Amino acid sequence: MDHTKAVSDHSAERYLLGEMPAAEAEDFERHYFECGECALAVESGQMFLANAREVLIEPEPAPERHTPPETERRSIWDALMAWRSNPVFAFSLLSAVALGAVSLYQGLVQIPNLRHTLDEARVVPSFQLTPTSRGDASRVVVPRGISFFSIAGDIPPDVHFPGYLCELSANGRTLFDLPAPPPAVGQPISIELSTKQVLPGNYALNVYGIDPDGHKRGRISTFSFAVEFH
Repeated sequence: MDHTKAVSDHSAERYLLGEMPAAEAEDFERHYFECGECALAVESGQMFLANAREVLIEPEPAPERHTPPETERRSIWDALMAWRSNPVFAFSLLSAVALGAVSLYQGLVQIPNLRHTLDEARVVPSFQLTPTSRGDASRVVVPRGISFFSIAGDIPPDVHFPGYLCELSANGRTLFDLPAPPPAVGQPISIELSTKQVLPGNYALNVYGIDPDGHKRGRISTFSFAVEFH
């Protein structure tokens, strides 16, 4: 086979596509082994076919994966109904309801009433005490049904401290001590007491001075008094 016939018959293309009879294919093979142009055409065609197969080849389908059915989402109400038979859940629910009721009652009733009691003005019986050194114990007669009353004692005019400490005792036992700022000139120190804490009996109010360093100094005055309820 000469080169002119090979070109005119498209021998290289037919050879690569397998469209050439065996005898003609052998004849063409002997030719392109000796013809550089036909050998180049066959080599180029083989590279083209190889690349085409890589591009055009269909990918194998990926194996099917079993996808579990989507879990049905429960609503909050469904979850609540599912837990309603659980004893732990029932106890927790009752505890939450009880706590909520207590909090609601405190927020709406107790705390406002307490604030109102603390903020409102009130008139209480007041009793002026005399120092024990001036005579007998003072008599404090508190009307029944009264919740609070006050006692007052004068500071000696020649005593001046930046602060005072008032100590209330009964039968030699201290009930409480209460710091007090210095009163205005000519005014006594007043203390308000609750009738729930003070019972009928004898009491003593001791007043001490507090120095600028906050230390307790000597006793300034003692007021003895007896509490009665009528």
